[in-house]
Amino acid sequence: MPTPAEVVPAILAAAQLTVSESEMTMFVRDYPLMRQAADALYQPEFDPDEPAIRFDPLDFYPAGKDA
Repeated sequence: MPTPAEVVPAILAAAQLTVSESEMTMFVRDYPLMRQAADALYQPEFDPDEPAIRFDPLDFYPAGKDA
C-alpha cells in the first residue's frame, strides 16, 4: 500500500498543482485523516434518494475561515 508521502505528490501532480514545502508537509501529515473522512462518506446501505453528505474542508482547516 502506498504511503501518504507517495500518494499526496501523485494527487497534486495529477491536478497539476504546485505547493510549497510547508504545504506539502501539512498535506502528507493530514492525508490519512482526510482519506479516512472521505472513505467514511461511502455508505452503501443508504437509499440512493437520501441527501448527499456535505463536506466543508474549511471545517478541517479552521484557519482558512479567517483568511
